[in-house]
Amino acid sequence: MIILGIETSCDETALALIETRQTDGVFECRVLASLIHSQADLHSPYGGVFPTLAKREHEKHLEPLLDKLLASQPTKPRIDAIAVTEGPGLEPALWTGIVFAEKLGAEWKVPIIPVNHMEGHIVGSLIESDTPGGAWQKLKDLPLPSLALLISGGHTELVRIDSLFHYAIIGATKDDAVGEAFDKVARLLGLPYPGGPHISKLADEARKDGLASSVKLPRPMIHSKDLHFSFSGLKTAVLYAVRDAEKAGIFDDVFKKSLAREFEDAIVETLDTKLRSAIEETGAQSLIIGGGVSANRMLREQFTIIATEFGIPLYMPSPHISGDNALMIALAGALNGTPSNKLRAHGTKKLGS
Repeated sequence: MIILGIETSCDETALALIETRQTDGVFECRVLASLIHSQADLHSPYGGVFPTLAKREHEKHLEPLLDKLLASQPTKPRIDAIAVTEGPGLEPALWTGIVFAEKLGAEWKVPIIPVNHMEGHIVGSLIESDTPGGAWQKLKDLPLPSLALLISGGHTELVRIDSLFHYAIIGATKDDAVGEAFDKVARLLGLPYPGGPHISKLADEARKDGLASSVKLPRPMIHSKDLHFSFSGLKTAVLYAVRDAEKAGIFDDVFKKSLAREFEDAIVETLDTKLRSAIEETGAQSLIIGGGVSANRMLREQFTIIATEFGIPLYMPSPHISGDNALMIALAGALNGTPSNKLRAHGTKKLGS
C-alpha cells in the first residue's frame, strides 16, 4: 500500500510517499520520498507566520512539489490512499492542503485519511529511519504507558499514551506555546524568525564565553501542583529586561547573549520540572518527544538525562521529522487506515484542540 502524505498546517509545504505492509501481523513501512518547502524567509519580516501569505505559498508550491515527488521515483507509483493534516493549525493553510487532497482523491479515485497533526508528531518519533529509498522497517517498540511531550510553535502538551491513538492530555500551556515564546523573545532581541535556533546560538556563545545574565527570569509554574505550563509571563519578563537595558544603554551583544542564555535555561528548567513530575505521576515506561522545539540541543541533552535517570527508553525525532513534515502524516494515516490496525476508538482524545 502506497500512501501520499500532505502537510500544510503552518508555513511548511510538505509531501511524502511511504509504502506499508503487514508481515506476520506486524506493521512495516519504508520511506519512498519526503520533501519540504519552507516559507520561513518569507515570514521572517513579520516575526511570525502571516496566515494569508502561508495559504498563497501553499497553493503556489503544492503542485510543483507533487510533480517533483513523483518524478523522484523510478516508476510512477500507484497511490492507494492520501493522508492529509486536518488540524490543528492555521485554518487558511490547513484548508489548502485539504482541498488539494480532495482534488487528488477524486482524480485518482482513492480514499482520504484525515490526520491529527499532533498525532503525527507522536508517531514520527517512532520511526527508525527517515532515509528515502530505505529498507523496510518496523516502528520502535513502545513500552506502555508512555508519555509524550509535544513542544512546537503552537503547542506545549504532556500526553499519556495507553496505546497508539488512545491518549489523555494531562498538561498543556495556558497561554503561549514554548515555540511561540522563543519566537516572541527573538523578536524582542532583534533576531530573525524562526527564533529558536537564533536564541540557542546566542545562548551557546554565552556559555562558551562564560557570560551570565544579571537578570533572573522566572521559571513559570514549576511549583504548581498540576502539569500545566505558562510562558507568557516569561516573555513579559524578557520585555521588561530589554526595556530596562535600553534605558540604561546596555542593550548590546553581550547583554543579548547573556539574556538568551538565561531565557533558554528557564525553558529547559521549566520543561525538566514538569516532565519529571509527569513521569512520576503516570508511571511512564517510555518517553516520546515531538515537535519543532525538540531540535533544541540543550533540551535534547536534558531529556536524555531524564530518561536515563528514570531508566526508560527515549524516542526523539530526527532533524527532518522534528519540524512540520508530511512523512509523519503519511505514517499516522497509514496506521489509522490499515484494516488490521483499527487504532481509533470512541473516547480517543483529539490532541492540540
